[in-house]
Amino acid sequence: MKSSRQIDGKGDENLNPPLLKGGAEERIVFDNVTLGYIEKPVLSDINLDIFRGESIGIIGPNGCGKTTLLKSLVGLIRPVRGRITVFGEPVMSARRQIGYVPQRETLDISYPATVLDMVIMGRYARIGLFRRPKSLDRKRAEQAIADVGLTGHMHVPIAHLSGGQRQRVLIARALSADPEVLLLDEPTAAVDVRAQREIVALLKTLQKERGLTILLVTHDVNLIYPMVDRILYMANGQVFIGTPQEMLTQEKLQRIYNANVIITEAAGRIFVIVGDVHHG
Repeated sequence: MKSSRQIDGKGDENLNPPLLKGGAEERIVFDNVTLGYIEKPVLSDINLDIFRGESIGIIGPNGCGKTTLLKSLVGLIRPVRGRITVFGEPVMSARRQIGYVPQRETLDISYPATVLDMVIMGRYARIGLFRRPKSLDRKRAEQAIADVGLTGHMHVPIAHLSGGQRQRVLIARALSADPEVLLLDEPTAAVDVRAQREIVALLKTLQKERGLTILLVTHDVNLIYPMVDRILYMANGQVFIGTPQEMLTQEKLQRIYNANVIITEAAGRIFVIVGDVHHG
């Protein structure tokens, strides 16, 4: 049977589950979960515990199920088998505790909306789709905008923003609902290097200030290495989880990037250098 696996400090797979920190109300739990389709599962027999307040980086080859995993936590994809609970509640009951930041390509910049218009939409899960936002909803949206550093752009149309600013709008929209868990699907993709670093620094600050549990899908392990507690590596329908030092091995990274990979260490942290891509 396939399952998620802990990786011990020596790099060997340890099939025993980790020591649990607190009860189910302190964890996101995947209990023997299969996601995808009955005929063709994407992820099979996953057993996984993510602790309240953790920051998890999710890496893996294209098509391995990273987005599927995130969508299962907001009820957009339901398990074929098994059960997912979020801090002791079934996913559908816990949805209000979860903020979801999809890939930036999902943001329609042709829509004539300002930053405030877009962010206040994140409150609709709480107030109802056809109800008018109240003063509290506006206050929460304005606070989320301030938290991502866009107060001065509150009434600017989203079409006039840079790529990095639009990504911040998506983060603010998720934050406006006051979530306990923040899911982000490649939040640093398609933005420049400076914006990437600013987004990662922002997420690190938000985690500390709001006490968030963060799950972040990425292809850039160098960027997220300083902010994550553990890395979830996905391949062939399985998930493997461990500290960054345990998970960032040459074998795994070459599989992700389909390229030669050099791993080096400087100033107490790991750096990954990706070479030419080899097709075949």
